[in-house]
Amino acid sequence: MKFNEKKIEDLVKELNEAPAEQKSQKIIEAIQSVIDESYAETIAQYQKEFEEYSATKENDAKFGLRSLTEKEKQWIDRAIKQEDTTSLTGKEIDYLPETTINYIFEDLKTAHPLFKYIDWAPAGVQKWFLSERSGKATWGKLTRAIVDKIEAGVSTLDLEVNSLSAFMFVPRAIINMGYKWIDRFVRTVIIEVNEEGIETGIVAGNGKDAPIGLLKDLKGSVQEGVYPDKTAVEITDLGPDSFGAKVLPTLNKNGKRNVDTIVIIANQNELDTTIYKATHVLSFNGYVKADNYKNFVYVACPDVPAKKAIAYIPKKYVAGISRMGIDYSDHYKFLEQLRTYSVVTYGNGRLKDNDDAVVLDISKLEALKPIVKTEEVTP
Repeated sequence: MKFNEKKIEDLVKELNEAPAEQKSQKIIEAIQSVIDESYAETIAQYQKEFEEYSATKENDAKFGLRSLTEKEKQWIDRAIKQEDTTSLTGKEIDYLPETTINYIFEDLKTAHPLFKYIDWAPAGVQKWFLSERSGKATWGKLTRAIVDKIEAGVSTLDLEVNSLSAFMFVPRAIINMGYKWIDRFVRTVIIEVNEEGIETGIVAGNGKDAPIGLLKDLKGSVQEGVYPDKTAVEITDLGPDSFGAKVLPTLNKNGKRNVDTIVIIANQNELDTTIYKATHVLSFNGYVKADNYKNFVYVACPDVPAKKAIAYIPKKYVAGISRMGIDYSDHYKFLEQLRTYSVVTYGNGRLKDNDDAVVLDISKLEALKPIVKTEEVTP
């Protein structure tokens, strides 16, 4: 359901910003053709599956369906199925039920490999506590000084402060199929319009009306709400000599915490070239991956710049989505078989501690070379 030529939000933005006299038939036809092309296959597939489901009474799981609660059905009645042209007003029922968001959460975690290494706050939570163990527990009398020290080590992340906006269309053919199919379609589309934006926020968000991304320095000088980039650490290998000497002391806090799995995040091109050469050797049978001296997991993300990578400890970035809301409009009358929706997602994210991720300069990362030893054979 993703557009091949131009993203749906760009098309709707183009119409919204154009003066009324310039909303030419040409623009209308272009949008209609893109939408028709994008949804024709989806609608046909849904109709085929709907007919099979109705005829055979197959179980819901086969078709990606689930049983809905009454609250979820009420939300669909309010936000999706209504036929009047009155915009939603932001009342409680305009927001997706937490049960629906939780299902979307689970789908998002499988949509992007990076998401399963994020510490997700439960849906509906507006503030989430961040805490890192500092020092060792000691025996003694409970004093105010100890309480103050404990309280000083706890901070909160406001999950209501930022919003991610996008547009989607729901074909009326889908609406006519009923609750379960509407739910499946809406969840799928919401994942599509949100997943790239959420990932961008987690990796590259600058902190101003956005999450603080892994690339940013929590301890840097913040200018008008914008966090600076971390200084990249130059490495020449992913072994103990360079990565181990320059990066691990930060991640393991100079040996004060154990670090087993490390997620290496880079764009796909760097993973396929620079990092591939640094982790594989050419043998008579082709390239062979060498054993990591640490448990590295490699994840692709287009938001990591060229010649850079991120070394990240799993579950040390906390993110959450407090609410998802939908507003709709039937004002674009030329789209007779579609309804335009605005999807708004409220959430936030940041590292628990600045040393939980290190930005790497991999421009001088060397290709892995096999070690060959020669021995003299005594005749």
